[in-house]
Amino acid sequence: MLLKFIIENFQAFNSEVELNLEADLRTQKFRSNVILNSQGNSIKAVAIYGPNNTGKTCLINAVRVYRSVLLSKPINFYPNLFAESSVSKLGAVFLWNKKRYMYTFRYDTKSKIFVEEEFVHIVVDQYGNETKKVYFYRNVDKRIAKSLNSKLEEVINLSSKDNILINTLDTTEFPLLQEARDVLRGFAESITVLSMQSLQPYKTIELLKNHNSYEAKQIVELIKHSDLDIDDFIYDGKFARNISIEIDEEDKMAKGIHNNDKLIEVLKLTSIHKGKALPSIMFDSLGTKKIVSLAGYLVDCLNKGGSLFVDELDSGLHFKMSRAIVSLFNSSLNNCAQLVFTTHDASLLDIKTLFRKEQIWFTDKDEKQIYLYSLSNFTAQNSGIRLDSNLYEHYSKGLLGALPDPSLIDILIDRENGDCNE
Repeated sequence: MLLKFIIENFQAFNSEVELNLEADLRTQKFRSNVILNSQGNSIKAVAIYGPNNTGKTCLINAVRVYRSVLLSKPINFYPNLFAESSVSKLGAVFLWNKKRYMYTFRYDTKSKIFVEEEFVHIVVDQYGNETKKVYFYRNVDKRIAKSLNSKLEEVINLSSKDNILINTLDTTEFPLLQEARDVLRGFAESITVLSMQSLQPYKTIELLKNHNSYEAKQIVELIKHSDLDIDDFIYDGKFARNISIEIDEEDKMAKGIHNNDKLIEVLKLTSIHKGKALPSIMFDSLGTKKIVSLAGYLVDCLNKGGSLFVDELDSGLHFKMSRAIVSLFNSSLNNCAQLVFTTHDASLLDIKTLFRKEQIWFTDKDEKQIYLYSLSNFTAQNSGIRLDSNLYEHYSKGLLGALPDPSLIDILIDRENGDCNE
């Protein structure tokens, strides 16, 4: 479970920013929105608001890259275009098997080497004091190596620099490094990163193939509740054989389907309307198809646990559906899953019935940099915002920042001649 995520000099971000997902238990309201642990109390759902081009998607991309690094997958790294340094930093504080860890690295995008990395086990006592055990640390430029294991410390600087230690050294020779690898890879695999703009239903298909499973039944119920006209929803392995539907290449691209095998799989997703079986991709609305694609990931995360990151959750969804998804994660029945999403849906800005203050975050920017900050920064003393405040009204007036001011009417007013060309 993610507690903090740190970004510096990555894409839109220049100066270091931190997304803090730890709950402030001095506030008793909505305790069910918190997963309690003696080593860190994580909030279950986080909404991130902000104007276009202020770093919301970059934050999601940073999490995706961090995950890829841990799993030794190809990475797409570039620093802030206006920064002098070519070195980016990503890091996370997280819970794994009820223990608190921190792993950070610095990557030089020019030389394509990892110039610094550190993995730490943090022990929090009953008074909140922290004790850090450094499993390993290396700094390539300064040739510094540290580890709890002296044998590991001796070979750290001899390892390859184009990947991180857990992916370059033979961990069977170093039990401490093997433990670190198990923790980091396990944590990385518990993270799922999605974009609603390119989301496809393949996870849903995977789970629906076992139609008698608990997960498949959950998916069907979720889809039925999202569309009042759907009586049932199935993956019909024989359905595509019995129909002849032509989809031109342009339409396939618009639906995000790039090969015929994938098209056939998607065609087998069948929605039942008034007793009639229809291929969902052809007959269901865009919003329903978005829910179909998202449903598998929601069910998988809620059942197995982990952190689900979604860029533009509200894209194509009715606001009540977005709210229902957030409520699902905030539920007291959820004790292992976390949802972090970007959105423009201001109707979710509700600290009266939906969110704790630290569950709402904003991105904004000025001429110098991009900022990432929480609603919890706004208190009754410095802003007049209380737990019973109308947050939508405050946000609409620009009192929380992170609000665009398009003034599109200027496009017409500034024309020299107001007449349209014939």
